[in-house]
Amino acid sequence: MKRLVPAICIALSFALATQAQVKELNVSKRFNWGIRLGVNAPLVDIRHMSLDGTPVDESDSESSLGLTGSFIGRYNIKRHYIQLEVGMHQSHTRLCNPDHGLDKINTSAYAVDVPVLYGYNITKHGPFLMNLFAGPRVSYICNETSRINTSGNVSRNLVYNDKPNSFSFYAVGGLSTTIGHLYIDFRYAYCIRNSKDQSFNIGLDNTTGQVKLSRAINELSISIGYLW
Repeated sequence: MKRLVPAICIALSFALATQAQVKELNVSKRFNWGIRLGVNAPLVDIRHMSLDGTPVDESDSESSLGLTGSFIGRYNIKRHYIQLEVGMHQSHTRLCNPDHGLDKINTSAYAVDVPVLYGYNITKHGPFLMNLFAGPRVSYICNETSRINTSGNVSRNLVYNDKPNSFSFYAVGGLSTTIGHLYIDFRYAYCIRNSKDQSFNIGLDNTTGQVKLSRAINELSISIGYLW
């Protein structure tokens, strides 16, 4: 992230300095199409966790950057637009609670995203456009794998009691800029709810405990794309 932000700022400054030579994006036509690629920072929100029915508090979580991308279809209505996207994102998170035998659970997930966004053009100066946007997003976790380290330094693949595939429902909001055909956006996605919680078993001192986990993955993302 520290390297990506300066790179985006340099690209933005260069584009602004040469905007007189940039071909303006035609937003008066009915449709624009595009593609965006970027990175997302997952923010783990543990809403409920229990071990054999007993609530577990004060679990620590960490995350690392993942990739995100989508195809864009935009329907223009004067200064307004409706933007449909179809894309994917990946997330890498870690959950720790040594007091209950969970040294670390490393999880990698891949999800298909379908957001529907309403946008409004707040600024237009030559080829430079700035928009605010918001809307719902549905995500389907198509692949999730986890590896667990317990207090005995034993590492193994985590087997869920049920398939981890599930739907997540988000509220998305953000800011985008368009310089000619170059598209940059900053967005935050808040997970409203998941279609199901996770459940798995862990070994504790020659016994087996069942963990039930309700968590949400909120996302902060930065992406660069191209519109035509």
